[in-house]
Amino acid sequence: MDDFPIVYIIENAQQFWSELEDILHIPPNATLSSLDATVKRFVTFAASYHETFLQSPLQIEHACDLVLDSELFAFHSERMCEILGDEALTTTDPHTLLILYNVLLLHGRRNHPFLRSSKRWQPLIPLLMDHVLVAMDPDVEDTYAGSSSGPSTGWKGVPIPIEAKLRSLAVRLLYEVCRASKMSIADLKVFTDKFIDQLFELVEHTRNMHDESFNYSVIKLLVALNEQFMVASLKSGHHQSSGHPHGHHGHHGPHGQHTDPEEHNRVLSVLKKRAGSSQTFGENMIFMLNRAGRSPEDLVMQLLVLKILYILFTTKDMCEYFYTNDLCVLVDVFLREIVDLDEESESLRHTYLRVLHPLLTKTQLRNYPYKRPQILRALEQLVEHAAIRDLDATTQRLVERCLGGEWCVHLRDKAKPSSGVTAEGRIERTASPNIAHENIPATLTSATGVMVNRAVLNRQRSLKGSRSAENLRGGTGPQKPPARGIEQLRHPTNESTSSLPGVAVATADTSRVATIKRQERDRASSHPPNVNTSATQNLPPHAHPALPLLGPGGVTRKKVPPPVPARSRRSPPAPPQKRRKPPAVPVHVGRTNSGASITAIASSASAPTIGSMGQVAKI
Repeated sequence: MDDFPIVYIIENAQQFWSELEDILHIPPNATLSSLDATVKRFVTFAASYHETFLQSPLQIEHACDLVLDSELFAFHSERMCEILGDEALTTTDPHTLLILYNVLLLHGRRNHPFLRSSKRWQPLIPLLMDHVLVAMDPDVEDTYAGSSSGPSTGWKGVPIPIEAKLRSLAVRLLYEVCRASKMSIADLKVFTDKFIDQLFELVEHTRNMHDESFNYSVIKLLVALNEQFMVASLKSGHHQSSGHPHGHHGHHGPHGQHTDPEEHNRVLSVLKKRAGSSQTFGENMIFMLNRAGRSPEDLVMQLLVLKILYILFTTKDMCEYFYTNDLCVLVDVFLREIVDLDEESESLRHTYLRVLHPLLTKTQLRNYPYKRPQILRALEQLVEHAAIRDLDATTQRLVERCLGGEWCVHLRDKAKPSSGVTAEGRIERTASPNIAHENIPATLTSATGVMVNRAVLNRQRSLKGSRSAENLRGGTGPQKPPARGIEQLRHPTNESTSSLPGVAVATADTSRVATIKRQERDRASSHPPNVNTSATQNLPPHAHPALPLLGPGGVTRKKVPPPVPARSRRSPPAPPQKRRKPPAVPVHVGRTNSGASITAIASSASAPTIGSMGQVAKI
């Protein structure tokens, strides 16, 4: 590759980076051939000193950024990519390939159309696969892959071989190509069952590595290949059905037989064969989904993982591939993501909802209830308050599909309103249990749908009315006889009250007769004809407050409020406590021989002293 036999003598990192910048300096009168020679010189110089001055992936990335930011790629990116691709096809130096693949990978991440060119990558894919198939030693290669800093030595201090670096780089480059491009069935034939089986083996062999980056990179490559097989099989089935003269639809072959798209998915077929020996693949997929952030790279990874989960859950032989504990972790992840995703990630929420339905109905969770009330509440929150916010039609449809599963039937039955409460939350008013409904004809419809005869109901209510209502009954009861005896004495008069004892004696017999007749009249009025007394004995006057209380003749009777019980008078407060006596006051008595003052504490007792007693006696 080196067309210019130039010998470099580099003693330190400063000289290395200065020389690298000098190589990328383009003179004003440069020709195309000189530009081609410049990019080749850069690759050769970086490959010669990468083990000394480009020991970490971060340093390699910085060196590649220098060439990608230079005028070579700013104005001649297509030409430079063709030169680098041709060099990758012809060179056999692993150190040179390491620099070439890194430049192509970083340029593809900056410009996605570069990764979508199938013609450019079809010749390079077999070479990248060869680097992946090289045997590895996890103890020696733990770990260089994917770490952003640190020397190219493992955690045991053993130098990382160049084959391990190329393997990690080839896996990442294949993932980017499979994620960005669209391959046909013919293009996917290069990914043989042996290669896919080797990828699953790498997942199992690297499960105990300190750095999980390489393990996750292999899993991402597998899920990207799964999507490629899914899309290619759907396209193939569509072309076959559209080209058939009978116009078969769906997944039917040209002869009318049913062709399963899973038959073309080599990732799924290999995993079926390894179902008992590839548990790390499923476990780490759940871990990746749980640790995913909101970056564009993580969003793409979540979509790819969810698609292969959907395939596994809907495949008869693989629906119980995961352990039950792993499925519970997956439910926790789904609950968090469905609720936390914003409106910009609505398509990702739709994918979660599509996978949630087979997760709850096809796997072990159909018989193992785990957080079903929380799932029900999370789904209902997505479609509630439709009157005040816009609901996505796809979200509503997917939520209804999830809620239609058998796992939530009994939960929704428990959540239904009980008797007396309508679906809108209104409380229905029902009749009092003391009313005999069989004796009330259904001739009046109330607001709650209960048929009530108002006249009969009011008649029953007025049976225990006040005695003042007797004057309003008219012809419904016996006529009240004219007042006699003591009743005739209730007139205004100017006579002296001294004559009343005589009148009372004269009318004693008449008053007794009037009292007896009044008692008989009360007994007759308390049992009117054609009334069921057993149904009216327990009838309270306020059984139906919505209907007015009517007396005989249709006259409205005032509702008498129930008596208010007398409130007990609280006891008087306790007497205040006695005030504490003031402290004793010192009293000056005299002085000592040395002139010191002598004081004594006066008595604080209430008993009078001798002097005070003498004064009192004098008074």
